[in-house]
Parts: sequence; structure tokens; C-alpha cells
Amino acid sequence: MIQILVVDDEISMLRGIEFHLQENRDYKIFTASDRHTALEILEANEIDLVVTDLMLPDIEDGLSIMRAAKQQWYRPSVLAMTAYESIENAVSAMKAGADDFIPKGFGLDEMSLRIETMLRKKKQVDQLAAENRILRETIKQQFNDFQIVGQSPQMLELMKIVQKVAEDARTTCLIQGESGTGKDLIARTIHILSPRRNSPFVPINCAAIPENLIESELFGHEKGSFTGAYTTRQGKFEQARGGIIFLDEIAELPLNLQVRLLRVLEERTFYRIGGKRPIEVDVMVLAATNSDIKAMVDQGRFREDLYFRLNVINIYVPPLRKRREDIRLLAGFFLEKFNRQRNKQLTFSEKALDLLESYSFPGNVRELRNIIEDAFVLAEGPQLRPEDLAISRIHAAPVAKEEPSKSDVMDKILALTYREAVEFFEKEYFSRLLKEHQWNLGEISRRMSISREWLSKKIKRLGLKGM
Repeated sequence: MIQILVVDDEISMLRGIEFHLQENRDYKIFTASDRHTALEILEANEIDLVVTDLMLPDIEDGLSIMRAAKQQWYRPSVLAMTAYESIENAVSAMKAGADDFIPKGFGLDEMSLRIETMLRKKKQVDQLAAENRILRETIKQQFNDFQIVGQSPQMLELMKIVQKVAEDARTTCLIQGESGTGKDLIARTIHILSPRRNSPFVPINCAAIPENLIESELFGHEKGSFTGAYTTRQGKFEQARGGIIFLDEIAELPLNLQVRLLRVLEERTFYRIGGKRPIEVDVMVLAATNSDIKAMVDQGRFREDLYFRLNVINIYVPPLRKRREDIRLLAGFFLEKFNRQRNKQLTFSEKALDLLESYSFPGNVRELRNIIEDAFVLAEGPQLRPEDLAISRIHAAPVAKEEPSKSDVMDKILALTYREAVEFFEKEYFSRLLKEHQWNLGEISRRMSISREWLSKKIKRLGLKGM
């Protein structure tokens, strides 16, 4: 429904325009006979087009409405009317934000034609802006090292599923796999292959946003709905309208917001924070996690109904160690990309490729990429050799001494002060915990029942360094 605001202090003129425009069932008409009422309507509604008299009765009233319209986050088009046609008035109106100018005495059919033309242009501009966002994101992704590369049976089967999901472009999917396997890439590939490719792809990392902000980030908020809400703001679901929203680290979503997400998935409508009207969205939802989300359901840490609603189609991305035949392809892909970026012509020795194929890659494709970039930067010659790979330095590192016995450890602890003993234990405890979980703070905070913020502060205080 297209929303139009008509402003005129001449009531007969106002009613005449209102009745004429109401003949179009696609229009919802708001009217105001003074500046104050017009500003209230602009604040409370998302108006597509404003038709306003320039003199209400003073020119400053008309200009202030135009300025206020252009300051709204939704940026309506503005058609200015005046009984006093002059170049000066036209210039003033255009400076205030008017998109078109029409003298009074016009025929109502002519006004309808102007309005239709302006609405069509606005739609084209909005669509162009969305396409530009997509283009910028696409260009950005062209410099991203992660592309679906592989000829293993697992990856060929995965691509068949991705292709079918993309063709459907409506079903909800849960993408699962270890960290570094490329779940984000799978989601972007679905978008590119789908009929939604010309609409936005909006990713959001549920683990990266503070709990008190994530509701606003997802669903938006109205001006004044909470302290600091100085303007109305669209959430990610609105930004993704017509396209795809990708909810990464979905297991980190707080339980109270899981209820709201479930409602959106079922009804395809939601309210902004502080909003009074439902907002409908046509959006495909993709979610991803590296957690055992089924175990979280069993433990009561993730809603079962939301799990089943997200898991309509499950896409599992296998770890690199289970598709070793893809390692050479991926290594070649990354090396070619680095050569192109840095204008070099480095190659792999056969022994270097053999070493890569023998490695387990706990960090998956992301780790492979990092190892190759490390070798690319530090290599002395035109060919990457085994000794250039970080794997070789790991394997060549001195063998760790035999672990001390428990009694030896206790003797060492008892020789310390109480404060020193506590710090010794905490360093050992958190070092092992971080190593075991590959520095996945979200997973550690869930399993240890501690807040992520507290854990980050503790790591910083103990001086522990990341991987």
C-alpha cells in the first residue's frame, strides 16, 4: 500500500485532492491542514510521497514540512503546490527538498499523472540503491578468499543440495559445520544462485552483538522507544526484504529473542521495538552454527520449536580432513589468488602439496588459506617448499617435555602464596580450555555457564594470547 500525505490549509482543496486520490485502491491517503499535524503524521508513518501547499499560510510553514519530510529515514518524495507561481518560489521549494513543483489551478488528472511519475521514479531510485548495495557487497566478496572449491563426493553432493535450495528460494535452512568450513560461503552461494539475487543479502552474526542491542539490530526500533533511540531505524529483517537474511552463530541468540524469531518465521510479520503496526516481510532465512544445537535443545538452552522451524532443510558442510582430495584444489585456488593480488608467479613443490595433504587442518579451509598466505609472504624463492609452510615449523618444534606428575604440580602450587596459586590455576585452566575449544568464546561461555563478557575480561587480565 502506497502512503500519501496531502497538506493544504484550504479545506475544500484538501478534500478534493483526497477524494480524487482515494479512487486508486493502492493509495492510503493522510491529510493535514497545518504544519503541526503534518509533522506528526510524518513522524508516525512511513509516507511514500508528500503533496504540500507552499503557503500554509506562510511560505516558511510549507518549506519546513518539505525539510522535515527529507529528514525522515524513509526519504519520501515531495510535490510542492502553490497559487503564486514564481521562479523564486520554485527555487525555494527545490532547495527545501521538493522533487517536483506544480502551480494551483492544475487539473486533478494532471496531478495524478505527476504523482504516478514521481512514485515510479522513487521506486527506481530505491531499487537502484539496493542494487548498488548488492554490487558493493559482490565486489567485496570477489576479494574474499573463500569460494566453493572441491571435487570430492561430499562437496558434489553438497552443491546439488545448495542448487535445489537456491531454486526454491523460500524454505528455511540450517547450515551446520565446524568453524572455518565455509558456512557463510554456502549462504552467499544460495543467494547468488537464487531468484532473490537482485535483492539484498543481509548477514548478521548473533554472537558479535551485545544482548541488549540484538533485538533492535534484528527488528529495528521506533524513535523514542528507548533511551538513545533518537530516530527510527530499520532492522536487518526489513533491510533484507525480498532477499535473504543470514543468521550466523544462531545458537548464541538469547532465549527471549528466539520466541520473536519463531513468530517471524511462522507469520512473516513483526513489530519494531516501540512499534504499533505490524511489518510484513518476504524474506528467506538461512541460519548457521558450529555448535551441537540438538544437544542444546536437550539441555533446554535452545527452543525445540525454533530448532525444528529452522531445520526444515539441514545443510552440513564437511570438515577439510574428511575431504582430503580437495586440499590440492583449494591450495591452488588460494595461491593463484595471492599471485594475482601481488603480481607474482609462485608455485608449489610436489613435496609441499604432499605435506598439505597429510595435515589434519583443525581450522579447516580458513587455516589452509592462512598457512598458504604465510608461506607466500615469507618464502625466499619462486617455489613454495615444505619448509616454507607453517606446518613444517609446527612439526619441527621441540617436542614437549613429559607432563609433570600431579604430586609435582601440587608441590609447586604449595610453594606459592595463595594469590599466586590462584593465578597459576586460572592461567592453566583457561589456557587449556581455550586451546581445547579453539578460542571459541561463545562455546566456552555456554559450556562453563559464564558470560562471554566476563570471560573476555578474564582472558585479558591473565594476558592470554589468541591462536
